Amino acid sequence: MTRTKRALALILSAVLLVAVTGCGGGEKPTSLTPSIAPPLIAKEGVLRAGVDLSYPPFAGEDKGQKVGIDVDVAAALAERLGLTLELVDIKPSDAPAALQNKQIDVAFGALSLADAVLAGLTPAGSYVADGPGYFSIVASGTAAPEVTPASLAGMKVGCQKESAAFWKLESEYGQGFATSFDSLREGFDALKAGSIDILVADALVGAYIARDYADVRFVGQHGQAAGLGVVVAPDATELEAVVRTTLDALASEGVLDTIRTKWVGNLPALEVAGSTETSTTP
Repeated sequence: MTRTKRALALILSAVLLVAVTGCGGGEKPTSLTPSIAPPLIAKEGVLRAGVDLSYPPFAGEDKGQKVGIDVDVAAALAERLGLTLELVDIKPSDAPAALQNKQIDVAFGALSLADAVLAGLTPAGSYVADGPGYFSIVASGTAAPEVTPASLAGMKVGCQKESAAFWKLESEYGQGFATSFDSLREGFDALKAGSIDILVADALVGAYIARDYADVRFVGQHGQAAGLGVVVAPDATELEAVVRTTLDALASEGVLDTIRTKWVGNLPALEVAGSTETSTTP
């Protein structure tokens, strides 16, 4: 069995366990043998993971099922620890209190490692990298345009209003430089219609949406990406070590890469300053 097939098998096993329990912390499947227990986690045999279900492709709902990158990583983490997964819908801003009050054991929510530290949380490793990227029309058989911060100044640029990309462009090029849209899909519609040359957007979210637009491609990064982390409460040092070790194993076995590909296709690996995309070291 190839590395990719093994990773797919592990993901399928984890996702099936989520489906069996309905993500609600139901009866623990007899096939699981927990490797950690309270007080490392709040509830015997269950990993409670906080995710933001309003932010696909990280987490969302489709046909009544909770799905996304964070959901798949949480499922793989729980399965590897021999635990049933219970997903809790929670905004990143509410994660610190939920972790401190033991409503959840771990939190996702597309939170960068740096932001996690600033929020007083403890990063327990990174599972994917993300940052602003360029999206453009690349017709079949043609070369992708070379976009740099310098060449961007002479282009018609779009972004989502008040997104991270919006504020970055405002800071670097001045107020009103980019045409802003209420939603990222409106930006992709404008790109497809030729109203703008380049759309600057979150690379992972943009790559996920771009799958619905023929000839729209990711053509480069706008600055460095940052590792997104699984976080735990500040005093959860033992749980941090267990999660970090498990994420390292999932990365080395190709599980994290396979989950990423499932949701964002062939998006190239993003450059992270002083690290690699699947590194679990803050």
